[in-house]
This record gives sequence, structure tokens and C-alpha cells, in this order.
Amino acid sequence: MEQVFFLHQNLNDFDSFCENARNWDLHYQQLDSGTFSSELLIFGNNETQLTHASLNRKMLQQGASPKGLITFGILANPQISIHWRNIDISGDMLFVFPEDGELNSISQSDFDIYLLSLTEEKLNASCDLLDLPNIRTLINKNEVFKCQTEKLDEFRHWLHTVKIELTSLNASVRNKHYLNQVEQEMIYRILSILTENRIVTKSRSRKRDIAISIAENYISNSSNEIVTISELCNVANISERTLEYGFRERYGITPKRYSLVYRLNNVRKQLRKTKPGSALVSEIARQHGFWHMSKFSADYKKLFNELPLCTLNRSQ
Repeated sequence: MEQVFFLHQNLNDFDSFCENARNWDLHYQQLDSGTFSSELLIFGNNETQLTHASLNRKMLQQGASPKGLITFGILANPQISIHWRNIDISGDMLFVFPEDGELNSISQSDFDIYLLSLTEEKLNASCDLLDLPNIRTLINKNEVFKCQTEKLDEFRHWLHTVKIELTSLNASVRNKHYLNQVEQEMIYRILSILTENRIVTKSRSRKRDIAISIAENYISNSSNEIVTISELCNVANISERTLEYGFRERYGITPKRYSLVYRLNNVRKQLRKTKPGSALVSEIARQHGFWHMSKFSADYKKLFNELPLCTLNRSQ
């Protein structure tokens, strides 16, 4: 019998969150200032996985969903929204993760989501029983489906109930039998939504969106250097005003701030991977273009609510 795994943790470090998100390949960057905290619940096996995640900081989320599984997402709070793969996802939508593409989303400080991952074989077995086309035909390469509000609210309420049962002091439900029940209910509700076939099309990329993506890539490729606004305008072939507006629209911050935050996140990642005593904070900071240590430390503490030395000393 395949082993069932269960995890429920409150994590105060977003790299630890990514590392504990079983089967997910996640890379996060914190975009706003403050201490990070999260809740992560995972229940399943290698064929079925139910995940609930909530984060309290604005994050740039990159990476990929579990390999070999088809993953569906539902916002746990119908009042929130996320910007996911150039689509604004609201509480009345079911979205499908691409099996070979970046999740690439921007979540706010109220991020709260359920993620349902299943094998194609299990989904198709239920499609056969219900006399439906196979799962790939139902999805038809679409990524977002708009749902009847009542139907999705019922789905969300059921998921909340499952979460409460799994996180109660009674651990007896965390077994294969209960997982089978959860699996069948998830599949039934997902197929019910997909057969409604109300598709949300991805918006066409505007010239400004393409330019902002070019600027982002330039910042990423120049992560060890200070990037000027004029450089970004030149490579993206847009005006400073358009660049500023585009970054504010997508991230809520200026391109200058985005570049700073990007480099600070990279410093933090390196600090977490460095053995205490094997390198100085100042050496790592300079590798990422920070030369004024007092200003660097102040900017770092403002973003992550801790000094860089504290991050280094917590590293493994």
C-alpha cells in the first residue's frame, strides 16, 4: 500500500516554505517589507495531493507544479485575487497549472489557496465512469475556467471542512481510506466544473507588458549589478514614464525598487546557503552590487525585518 504523507506547519521563512512544499519546484521573492509567515498543509501520496497554503507577504512566485500530476487551483478566500500567468484570477475561477510552464504569479499579502494535484490516469478513470471525454479533451489546453459562484463556494466549503478534519487533534483520518474519499470528491467536483466549459481566455500581451518582461529579464541577468532606469528604457525600448507605470501596475513598486528588492532577495538566498564563519556578510553583499554596508543593512532589515547577519547565523 502506497504511503500517505501529511504535513502541517507554520513557517517563518519563505525558503523553508518552498523546501517543504512537497513535489513543488518553487522559487519565491519577497516584494514588500516585513516579517514573512505562512501556513502549509499537504496531504496525499505520489498520485494524489491536496495542498493548502497561505502567505502574509507580497511575493513573486516562480517555479512549477508537481511533475506527473495535473494540478488545479482554487482561491481559498473568494474575496482575494492573484495575477497568474498574465491572467487576473478571482474567487469564481478554477485554474489549471501548465505541466511544462512557469507558474509565474504575483500574490498579495492575503494569499490563500487550495491546490489539487492528481494523475491523468485517475482523472480519466472517472471520466470513463461518467461517460465524459478524457481529461485533456475537457481541459483542451485552457488554463482558467469561470465557475458558477454557488458551485465553487460549495467546493471551497468542502475543502475547508477537509482541512479542519486533517488538522484536528484526531490523526486517525490521515490515512489511505480518507485520502481515497477526498480524491473521489475532488475529481467529481473538478469534472463538474470543467463540463460547464466557460473558459477565461488569456489576455493578449500589450506592448507595455512585453517591454516590462524584457526589463525584468534584464534585471535578472544583471542581478549582481546596479541597473539604471535609462538602461531599462533602452533595452525595453520604452519611455521612463511607461516603464514606471508598467512596474507599478504589475508589482506595485517602481522599477528602481524592484531592482533593489531583486538583489536583496538574491543576497538572502546566498546567506542562507552559506555556512556561518565561512564568509563575511560584506563579501556576499558586494557580490551583488552593494558597496555601502550601512545602507545595505538598513535596506535588508527594512525588507526582511532582520539583519543580514541574523540570516547568515540561521543558515544550515
